[in-house]
Amino acid sequence: MAPRLEEARLRSLWKANPSAQEGYTRNYSTETADGDIISVDFNFARQMVRIALSVAREHHRQYIAVIKSGTVLQERELAGKRSLDLTSRIAPVAGYFRFLPDEMLLRSIGGNYGVPLLPDLPGSSYAREHLPIHPLRQKFQPLRSLRRYLTRKRERALRPRGPVRRFFRRLPAEIWDLTLGGLLCLAYTWGGLNLTELAGYLGVAGLVCGAWDWVWRQRDPFMPKVLAFMAASGFAVYMQVQHRMWAIFL
Repeated sequence: MAPRLEEARLRSLWKANPSAQEGYTRNYSTETADGDIISVDFNFARQMVRIALSVAREHHRQYIAVIKSGTVLQERELAGKRSLDLTSRIAPVAGYFRFLPDEMLLRSIGGNYGVPLLPDLPGSSYAREHLPIHPLRQKFQPLRSLRRYLTRKRERALRPRGPVRRFFRRLPAEIWDLTLGGLLCLAYTWGGLNLTELAGYLGVAGLVCGAWDWVWRQRDPFMPKVLAFMAASGFAVYMQVQHRMWAIFL
């Protein structure tokens, strides 16, 4: 637990400078009571934040987190460039961000790692508390947890793997999606759907399965699957037109 900081020091806790990082315009830096060094770069136009943390107890090993509009895009160790979850390293120093005098920067972080959305500068009731805030005191934020979960899924999906492992990793989900299409065709065979309904459901199912891959499964959609749904939908429309044309001669 860091010691209580005097009001004068709280106001000058963060040093502001032009950013030396390409693509960023503003930089804030500070040193914690434990010797950790925090450097935060901000691009106001893109609402993008780059947090660099040098951990003293790890011989000043550096970690980088890149956040855009509340979504964590990247978490990695600077030296080894390993992707890893930085919550356990950034959350213990999140309390220092309360005194960072840039509301837009804090909002761009979006509450990740327990960082507050608004600054608590001296004079407020919260400024008299000790630093840092323990992560368990932060309110539970479902959207933030969901964003972090999806980010980790995306990192796992992008992790280098052989073609065989990638194939078997995707196989169960693709079988499930294609089974959905098969059930729709089976419903038409049994008379539960007409051709117009079948075409509509197959088209919607193709779009939904592609979007589900991208939004929830956090990977690129399997385009042959989407095209198969669209082709089946188009064929159903074609058959419906043919039935109506031949009905003239019946």
